[in-house]
Amino acid sequence: MNIFSLPAAIAFTLNFSIAMLVLLDRPGEPLNRWFSGFVFMFVIWNLAEIILLNSIHYEKALLGAQILYRALFLTPPIFLIIARMFPRPGKHHQFKPWAQILILALPIAILASSFPDFNIYPVPLSNYPNIYYYRIKITSGLSVLLLVILSLIYITWGTYLLIRKLNKARTNKERTRIKFLLGGILTIFLGYIIINLFPPQGARIFSFYFFSTLLTLFISLFFFAAIMQYKLFRLSRLVSGSLTYTILSSIVLAIYFLVIKGLSESVRNLFHINSFLFDALLILILIMLIRPLEVRIEKLIDRLLYKNIYRYRKNFLMFSRTLLKYFSTDKLFHEVSVFLKENFFVDMVLIYYYNEDQDTYRLWNPQDDNRIISFSAQDYLPEYLTRHRTAIEFYDMNHHKFTGDQHRFLTDLHITLILPLFYEKELVSFILLPEKNNKKSFPQEEIEILTIFSNEVANALVRNRTIEKIRDEEQEHSRMERLAAIGQLTAGVAHEIRNPLNTISTSAETLLHKKLEPEDEEQLKDFILEETKRLNHILTDFLKLSKIRHVQVQAVELNDFVREISYEVSQRLDPQTAFRTENLIQNQNVVMDKELMYQVILNLIINALDAIRARRKEESGYRGTLLFRIEENKKAIRFMVIDDGIPVPPENRERIFNPFFTTKRDGTGLGLAISNNLIKNMGGSLFLEVQGGLKKFIVESPVPQA
Repeated sequence: MNIFSLPAAIAFTLNFSIAMLVLLDRPGEPLNRWFSGFVFMFVIWNLAEIILLNSIHYEKALLGAQILYRALFLTPPIFLIIARMFPRPGKHHQFKPWAQILILALPIAILASSFPDFNIYPVPLSNYPNIYYYRIKITSGLSVLLLVILSLIYITWGTYLLIRKLNKARTNKERTRIKFLLGGILTIFLGYIIINLFPPQGARIFSFYFFSTLLTLFISLFFFAAIMQYKLFRLSRLVSGSLTYTILSSIVLAIYFLVIKGLSESVRNLFHINSFLFDALLILILIMLIRPLEVRIEKLIDRLLYKNIYRYRKNFLMFSRTLLKYFSTDKLFHEVSVFLKENFFVDMVLIYYYNEDQDTYRLWNPQDDNRIISFSAQDYLPEYLTRHRTAIEFYDMNHHKFTGDQHRFLTDLHITLILPLFYEKELVSFILLPEKNNKKSFPQEEIEILTIFSNEVANALVRNRTIEKIRDEEQEHSRMERLAAIGQLTAGVAHEIRNPLNTISTSAETLLHKKLEPEDEEQLKDFILEETKRLNHILTDFLKLSKIRHVQVQAVELNDFVREISYEVSQRLDPQTAFRTENLIQNQNVVMDKELMYQVILNLIINALDAIRARRKEESGYRGTLLFRIEENKKAIRFMVIDDGIPVPPENRERIFNPFFTTKRDGTGLGLAISNNLIKNMGGSLFLEVQGGLKKFIVESPVPQA
């Protein structure tokens, strides 16, 4: 393999890889198939050059020239077909199948009719008699003339189609792609014509091969840039560095071939060794020596090409942890907007969310009322996102299906990328991203990262909305419970007040309308005064229930507290009831609100004494016992009031702490409710335990010891 064929070998490997990538990525797309065929024509061109430049025998060189001749005249019809469907491979953008067959069949038929005389001959270099180069000699032959005319028609026609599309392009990105394809193809054809006009004599023969191989390498780089930089094709399976690796591999393989061939010839001439095994051993040694260098180069390319990707992944991982927290919808959208602006260099992020009541997608946090555009769930954009379920470039959508206002809105804001947020099959939101600050589009690797990002945001959005819904339901349930409690409380107050008012009203009417004896008149006045006091007592207890002062804790000596309780009980205790106290606390000093605790304990003891008296009325010979005990466990201090008075029926045990629930004829039903509120206000709890014939009202106070 001589040095002239090195660029052709590199171009062959690279173009073949590009053709297969484009074809295998989306074999069902007509544009992919035809573009792959177009690149494959240049693969044949590269192969013909390699054969020509490494042929010792004239017959092999002639074969290479004939291969090149066929590829040369089959390239223009494929270019015309691509120009017709580029940049959109829709049905109305391409020739009918019969037209495509006819366009391609014409040059094939002319080539077949002119076989085997192709008017192309390999001519040997004067300085290198074993190396050939080719030139096309245009003669007056009808077949050559027809092929040249047909090729010029196809190239001119394709150029005309691209220029027309350039004037009708909807976006800057579309215009850039058309300009790149048009400029690149015309440069290739023009460059080939200019190079072949060089005279093939003398020293200019070397110049011819220099420019010829340079054109070969330019073609490869053109296709490389077409996919990598200008995104003529968005290959979903293409990694950003894969084509770069292909270029390096092509260069390394070509160098391997040249080195091995040179070493083999040197060893063969020096030691007269001509062995296939020797060549294989040289290949193995070179691979072992150069492989570490190749690995280092790949890592270097990774750092250069993927430095932004590594940064995105790191920041995205941190943001994913942030998404695990609960945010309100507004806060979540704000965090998403800030993250996208900082990491993807956009000035604006438009987030649309689904409004179920109106069946529309509305803009979150609009800044300019004049630019607000809503999308119905049946509009083209939501329908398109639902059908494709992935990040979409605005350029790839059919702009004719947008309404005028929607299309104007999206184009005025230079929207480039649309991220759908799906939860299961539901499009819950979508994000519109404009072009970047540097006017560049989003590369494929960023689109893939943003697709994963949108899934994470969708899950967080639905999860947070579920939490909000549960909270709203809990708040509504709590509100209904409060309303029910207020209704019950109001009914109890009304019931308790109505009876004294009826007594007062009846007594007052009797005093006004009847003439009574002085004794009866005094009795009615006593009724009015007694019921008035009762009303005042009810209202006082009611105010105690609704207005509880703040807890005021202090260090309390328990023995003094027990003595005060005992003294108060002794003033109310009858001789038949046995009362005793037990203080089981080791540390006698505790921290609590002494006044509130005193009020609660005393209220419980008064209730216990009432229960003992009620049982004594029902059972003759019953005396009654009452115990006040203080003990502790690991969590709280327990104040217990234990009595054996009349029991609480099981059906009433959960109702005794409700306001206005009472079994006493003259009770208000507020005592236990007030006590329960006081204990809750102190951070404790009040509950009832029943063991045999004993009732235990237990106050647990989680107050730390002083």
